Amino acid sequence: MKKIDTLIKILYNIYLLLKNHQDYWSLSHVPFPDDEQMTRQEVKDYLKISESTYKRKVKDGTLKPIKMPGGDRFYKRELLAAFQESYRKGRL
Repeated sequence: MKKIDTLIKILYNIYLLLKNHQDYWSLSHVPFPDDEQMTRQEVKDYLKISESTYKRKVKDGTLKPIKMPGGDRFYKRELLAAFQESYRKGRL
């Protein structure tokens, strides 16, 4: 009976973790086959922002990079809101 109780506790903890991170599991993070992946520098060039602005946007959550061993990566379709903001401010 002790093994079953331990297993139930583990499954419950996994459930709580998933429940608290629902926004991560939303469809916006699911890449589509034709979705272009961009590097950090490509994103800065695409949005016409500086390094300090990039860091600020990552820190405040406006940009949400995918952390990879070779550096941050982004899917182009996830940058739509940031692109629209850059356009609104007259950078593009």
